[in-house]
Amino acid sequence: MYITLAISVIAAAYFLLHMIFLYGLKRSAGVKTSGNSNDIPFVSVLVAARNEHDLIGTCIKSLKSLDYEKGGFEVILINDNSTDDTYEIMSRETAGLDNFIVLDTKDCVDTKLTGKTRALNFGLSKARGDLIMMTDADCIVPVNWINETVKYYDGDTGMICGFTKIKYGHSVFANLQSLDWVYLQAIAASGAGIGMPFSCIGNNLTFTKKGYDSTGGYQNIPYSITEDLSLMRAIDSNGYSIKYPVNHITLVTTNECKNLGELYRQKKRWFRGGVDINLLGYFLGFELYLMNLFLVTGFLYTDITVYAAAVAAKILSELAIIIPVYRKLKYEGLFVFFPLFQIYFAVYGLLLPFTFFTGKKVVWKGRSH
Repeated sequence: MYITLAISVIAAAYFLLHMIFLYGLKRSAGVKTSGNSNDIPFVSVLVAARNEHDLIGTCIKSLKSLDYEKGGFEVILINDNSTDDTYEIMSRETAGLDNFIVLDTKDCVDTKLTGKTRALNFGLSKARGDLIMMTDADCIVPVNWINETVKYYDGDTGMICGFTKIKYGHSVFANLQSLDWVYLQAIAASGAGIGMPFSCIGNNLTFTKKGYDSTGGYQNIPYSITEDLSLMRAIDSNGYSIKYPVNHITLVTTNECKNLGELYRQKKRWFRGGVDINLLGYFLGFELYLMNLFLVTGFLYTDITVYAAAVAAKILSELAIIIPVYRKLKYEGLFVFFPLFQIYFAVYGLLLPFTFFTGKKVVWKGRSH
């Protein structure tokens, strides 16, 4: 009886929480653009790359295809201490292009910052833009990425968080990761919609130089292995608005983790970087853990009717958040994998907290943090 009551309360809270998120998601999806077509800010696009021989060329190709006001943007590529020929590819692919700047962290005199944060800070010190847009070397940006993103800025906006799509369709593993990103980013957009942003993704991130400068810059922000999240928190705490529009025109594309080891390192990095999340994020994490635990174990100790009802509440709650984003961003053919995604999501969600017992070190892009 008490177990049934506890499960009912947890499932009801999970459903209610997702209804609140659905409200926030609708607000984010309906966020208005400024409508001022005469306001054309100068934009600096930053890409920090470390050992990206296989991918940086494709990224640069997409950046060269960007459609924005002539002379209205610059692209700053920062070689982040690569041990391969990333710097040479950057230089070769941008030769003769006046709005492309290639930097090397070997020329950076800053000694306080480390890793990617140091590279980004170096790029920002050279940036002339009123708006800063960031993506990663393993990403492809859409042709109207700048045009569409700048429309969301007004005097109160400090940051625009964009959605990123994992390439899918070529493997089950990629499909599961793609669904995972749809759900996680939908939740992130929901938080921003209700004025409680708690997550973002750095490969599709835009912020005002004014908002960045108000934080004192990366050198004044407490170190985090998720530098994008720490920057979002700093800008948010300074009173700027954080927007997370659901717009397929600004959708960036990236690659999936190729194997379980890479996925483990990615999730561990995100989990470690998110320990200072706000209260809403902690409550969501607690609910997610309990519901995932019940999904994989509940049939062992509850009546089948109770189990089925709780699992149905979980699935409906998550679909309520996933479906609007899935449709608006024009995904196709992934829902056939949703039952398998439930197991995938539950297993990694249950295992993540145990990464605290595997040591503090996080290895990412060949670096230990």
